Amino acid sequence: MDLLPEELLADILRRVPPRPLAVCRSVSKGLRAAIVDRGILAALAHRIPRSLRGIFVNYVDQESPCFFSRIEHAAPRIDGELSTLGPARPIRPWREVVHHCNGLLLSLEDWRTLYVYNPATRRWAQLPPRPKGFDSAEHLVFDPTVSLHYEVISFAEAPRKPKIPIQPGIKRESCYQGCSEYTISKIKKLPATLRAKYDSEAEREGSVEWPPSSYAAQVFSSRNGQWEERAYIREGDVSAALIDVWSDPWGLELTYEVSRCNAVCWRGAFYLHCRGGFVMRLSLLEHKYQVIKTPRLDNIFTRPRLDVDEFLREYEDDMDKEACLIQLEREQELLDNMKPSTHLGKSEHGIYYTALLCHQLQVWVLHEVSESRPILEWELKHKADLRPSFLQHYMREDRENIETTWELDCGEQGSNDQVDYGWDSSDDSVINVKGEEGVDIGDGHFDIRDGMDFLGYHPRKEIAFFGNRFDGFAYYLGSSKLQYLGSFNPARCRDRQETRESFIYTACMDDLLPDERNTTHGVSTCCLFSSTLTHGMH
Repeated sequence: MDLLPEELLADILRRVPPRPLAVCRSVSKGLRAAIVDRGILAALAHRIPRSLRGIFVNYVDQESPCFFSRIEHAAPRIDGELSTLGPARPIRPWREVVHHCNGLLLSLEDWRTLYVYNPATRRWAQLPPRPKGFDSAEHLVFDPTVSLHYEVISFAEAPRKPKIPIQPGIKRESCYQGCSEYTISKIKKLPATLRAKYDSEAEREGSVEWPPSSYAAQVFSSRNGQWEERAYIREGDVSAALIDVWSDPWGLELTYEVSRCNAVCWRGAFYLHCRGGFVMRLSLLEHKYQVIKTPRLDNIFTRPRLDVDEFLREYEDDMDKEACLIQLEREQELLDNMKPSTHLGKSEHGIYYTALLCHQLQVWVLHEVSESRPILEWELKHKADLRPSFLQHYMREDRENIETTWELDCGEQGSNDQVDYGWDSSDDSVINVKGEEGVDIGDGHFDIRDGMDFLGYHPRKEIAFFGNRFDGFAYYLGSSKLQYLGSFNPARCRDRQETRESFIYTACMDDLLPDERNTTHGVSTCCLFSSTLTHGMH
C-alpha cells in the first residue's frame, strides 16, 4: 500500500464506511499504517453520522438518573436508570452519570465505584479504585475514529485556598463548635490583624502559575486495565494563576448548585473546562496541552428587574405590603448578584462555550488555528433573550393540549440503535423568540427567577436543549425559535428538587467492553467485531 499515491489511497478508502474502516486497523500492519499513519480515518471522521438518541439527566437527591428522549413506541427503550449496569445486588445502589463520550458512559456508584457502560450493547466494565489525590473529577475519553479502547483521566485538584484554623478565645455560635476552620463569611468578622495575615498568605500562594507546566494526571486505560500516572506538558504560555481558580464564582467552595466542569472530545483532542476561566485542550496522542482563556463575562448581560405590581399581586394573600416590598428588595438583590452559568459543549461547527443568566443566552464558537487565524480564538456566534418565548409558552391557553414529542424514560428495557431518531418539529409547539401573532394568552404563570437549565447541544444540528421547571425545550440557533418537547420531571421528584448534570447521548454499537457474562474487575477483554461490520454508527 505504501506504493499507492496518498490521493488515490484516500479515494479508495473513503468509499468504505468509517466504522468498518476503523476496525480494519486490526487486520494488518499495512492497513493500520495506511489508515492511521496517513491520517485518512481522522480526515473522514466528519462523515460519521452522530444521531441524537436522548439526554441522560442526574437529579438532586435522587438515587439514579433518567433518560429524556424522543417518543418512539416501536422501539425498545434505553435503561435510563442504568439498572442493568454492574453485578446484581439485593439493594439498588445509588448511581449517577459522571461523563459521556461518543456512546460510552462513565458512571459512579455509591460515591466510590466507577463503571464504563455502553447502554446500546449493555456491556460494562468496573474500574479499580482511584488513586488517592486524584478523585476530584474523572473524564471519559473514547474516540472510535482513533481506537476502540477508552481511557479515564483524573487530574490532581488545584491547591486549596489557605484557611484560618479556629482561634481559641474567639466566641462562636454553637452550630460552628465542631468546625476546625472558619468559613468565608466568618473570616470577615475576625480581628483585622488575623485577617491581614491570612490575606498575605493567600496572596503569596495565589500568585503561583496554574495550571503547571507539567500537569500530573492518573489515567486508566482499557488496554492494560489499570491506573497509571501520566504528565501532560503545557505548550505555550499561561496567564492564569491559583488566585483565578479561587476567585472563580463557580469555585470549590460552592455546592452542587454550581455548573459542573464540562469536557468534550473533538477531532483527536480533548477539551476540559476548568475553574479559573480557561479550557485545557489535550492532545490525546502527544500528551501535551494548551490553555485557552474563556470569553470574559463582565457586564455582558442585562440584570433582570422584578415588576413591583406583579410581585405585590403574587404575595398579597401571604403578607402585607410592607413585608412584601422587603421581600421584593431581597429577591432583587439576589438577581443583581447572580453569576452566569457557563458550559462547554460541541455541535456541528466544533467547540461551543455557552453562558446563561436567567433566560439570556450567549454562545461562542472556538476557531482552530488556520492560515487565516494564527491563534485559537472565540467568536460570538449567537445572542438572545428567550424570556419572551418562555412567557408566550406558559401564558397560552392551549398549553396543556400541546403535543409532546419527548418523554422521560426510567424503564429497564434495552435500546435499539436501528431506529431512525430523526428530528421533526411539531408545528403547534414551535414559538418564535420575537413573538407570534394569533396565539391566545391565558392565565398561566411564568417567573423570571426560575431561570434555565442548559441540557446540551444536538451533535449535528444547530439546536440547544434547555429545561425550565423540568419542562424540556429545543432552541434553534439559526431561526431563534423555541420548541416545547415534554416534561422530564420524574414522578417521584419532590418539590424544589433540581437537575444536577445532563449528558447528550449518541449511541455506539462498537467498543472493547467485556460481555456482561464475562466481566472481570478492572479488566476489559476484546469483543467480537461482528456488530461492527454489520452496523454503522448512528
